[in-house]
Amino acid sequence: MKKIVFTGGGTLGHVMPNIYLMEELKDWQISYIGSNGIEKEKLKNKIKYYEIPSVKLDRSKFFSNLKIPFVLVKAINQSKKILNKIQPDVLFSKGGYVSLPVCIAARKLKIPIITHESDYSFGLANKLILNFCNKMCVNFKNLENKNDKCLYTGPIFSKEFENKQKKFKSENLDKSKKTILIVGGSLGSRIINESIYKILPKLLEKFNVIHITGKGNNKIKSYNNYISMEATEDIVSLYNIADLVIGRSGAGVTAECYYKNIPMLLIPLENKSTRGDQFQNAKYYVDLGVADIIRECDITQERFLKKIDNMIGNLAIYDNKYNNLNKITGRQKILNLIERYANKKTD
Repeated sequence: MKKIVFTGGGTLGHVMPNIYLMEELKDWQISYIGSNGIEKEKLKNKIKYYEIPSVKLDRSKFFSNLKIPFVLVKAINQSKKILNKIQPDVLFSKGGYVSLPVCIAARKLKIPIITHESDYSFGLANKLILNFCNKMCVNFKNLENKNDKCLYTGPIFSKEFENKQKKFKSENLDKSKKTILIVGGSLGSRIINESIYKILPKLLEKFNVIHITGKGNNKIKSYNNYISMEATEDIVSLYNIADLVIGRSGAGVTAECYYKNIPMLLIPLENKSTRGDQFQNAKYYVDLGVADIIRECDITQERFLKKIDNMIGNLAIYDNKYNNLNKITGRQKILNLIERYANKKTD
C-alpha cells in the first residue's frame, strides 16, 4: 500500500483541497501533519493526525515574530520524527505556515514533495517551500514561468463540485427573484456582515439573499427572501442557484465562482496583516470581465446598492464573458503527479 502525508492549514482554503484529494486516494495510507487549527478540527477524527507547533508571521507586530525561528526548529524536528515513523512515498502540501517545517523535514529525508499555490502570487510559506519541493502546482498561468518547478494545473475541486443538478431549495426564497449569495470566508467578515445588514431591507425588495455569516455571527433570521447560516457543508447547491456572489477575494471562493460562471462583487481584505494577495486575486477576475471590486474604505450604503444593481442588471454581459473563457482544473492532474512521484520513491 502506498503512503502519503498531507500538510497545510490555517484556513479552509488550505484544508479543503487536501480533503478533495484524499477522497480520491482510498487505496492509500493517509496521514496528516497540521497545527492546532481548523485543519485539526476538520480531520482529527477521520484520519491519523499529527499535531506540530506553528506560528504565523504577523506583519503588524514585529516583536511577536521573534519567536518564529525557535518554533520553526522545533516543528522541523517533530516533523522529521513523524515522517521517519510513517515513511511516506510522497508529501502533498497545500501551504500555510504549518506546511513549511514539514516540507523542510521531508526534503532532509528525501521524500518527494508536491505543493499547490492557490493565489495570483506566492504566499510566504510557498515562496520558501519552492526551494524544497519537487513540483509547485499553481492556479494561475502567470506563476508557471516563475520557476521550472512550477506547473499550471488550475484549482483543486471535489467531484461533487461538478454536479450542476443539485440545487438549494427553500420555501423562504421567491422563485421570481434573482438570488445573491454572500460569503465572508470560513471565519466570516465583520465588515461584509455589517454592510449587508444595513442595506438588507432594500436588497430584499428586489432579490433573494443567502448569507453565510461565519461562526458566531448569525444574527438575523426573520426576513422573507432571506436565509442566513454560519457555515455550510453544501456550498455546491448554493452556487447552483446564485446569480451573484458577494464576498472576500480569497483564492478558494473566487476560483469556485469562476468555474461556476457566477459574477462576483469582491471586497478584498486590505490591512497590515495581509500581503495584498486578495486584491491581486480580485483584480485578475475584474480584468477578465467577470467581477467588480468595492474596497472597504469606499463602502457606503448607496455605493454598495448601486454596485449590486448594476451587476444584476448586466448578468447577460457577464454570462457572455464566461462563455468565451477557457478553464482548466487541477484535481486529476495533481493526482497523476502524486502517483508518479510516489512510484519514483518506491522504484
